[in-house]
Amino acid sequence: MDFFYLLLQLISAILVAPLFDGISRKLRAKFQSRVGPSIFQTYRDLLKLLKRGRTKSHSTSYIYQIAPYVLFVSAAAMFCALPIAYDIRSSVLSQFSDIFVLLYLGALFRFMFIIAGIDTANPFAGVSASREGTLGFYTEEIAVICLVVVMMGTGSTNLAYITNLVQEGQYGYAFPSFSIAATAFLWVMYVETGRKPYDLAEAEQELQEGVLGEYCGKDLAIIDVAILLKQFTMLGFFLVIFIPWSFENPILSLIAFLAEVGFLYVMGVFIDNFGPRFTVNNGIKRTMLFALAISCTSLLLYIMGI
Repeated sequence: MDFFYLLLQLISAILVAPLFDGISRKLRAKFQSRVGPSIFQTYRDLLKLLKRGRTKSHSTSYIYQIAPYVLFVSAAAMFCALPIAYDIRSSVLSQFSDIFVLLYLGALFRFMFIIAGIDTANPFAGVSASREGTLGFYTEEIAVICLVVVMMGTGSTNLAYITNLVQEGQYGYAFPSFSIAATAFLWVMYVETGRKPYDLAEAEQELQEGVLGEYCGKDLAIIDVAILLKQFTMLGFFLVIFIPWSFENPILSLIAFLAEVGFLYVMGVFIDNFGPRFTVNNGIKRTMLFALAISCTSLLLYIMGI
């Protein structure tokens, strides 16, 4: 039965993620005094792409062909590692729900994303791949520092166990190091969703998603779904550790999780619309260093026993 709920968790994310993306695009257009696309436009885009065949450049290798599937599988596995529709009582699934599993799968996703762009021999994709790698270097170290605070504070890397401790109040916001780590972790998870000041949905050819410049048709549709799943996972990663809501009924837990992710999506649109847009170097200097300082502060507080 646990595997049924796990499958339901994954399918619901795949079905709902394009809707949230459509809502965020509509809201962004409203803030900019534009009519904007329908909230169902992302579904239409994906269906249109799925109807088209696969094409590839002569300069590409097998990496170009397998990249969409590797990206989708790694993103789906990352999302399944989140204890949403199951908990610590599920002995099989809870063993898979581990922080290091998520980190390794996230590293695999980023690695494949980068080499898929470089493999096309498109200079714009190569530049975007370099940008993606640079950004990952800064975000991952901040995320790891925050997770180290949580792992040492709970004495475990198991997400289901950590979620259970926070829900029962044995560990959580009563500890300043945990509260401060939550701030830095939320910021890097926002960055990982690919929004301003480091990315812009309408400028995918020049920023991070320029890696996908040579992809089209079904391949691009699969990658788009994988990216939406990764966005869900990044927001969910923050939620299951720092704001875990859970009910006895797995379906209610799943609905509550989707509502939380929807709220974060809307909040992200506010930052996306009213925040500045930086080059990656200026963005790192102006914002990422603050997040790094906050994460280091949380680690220092933990070492001091606070």
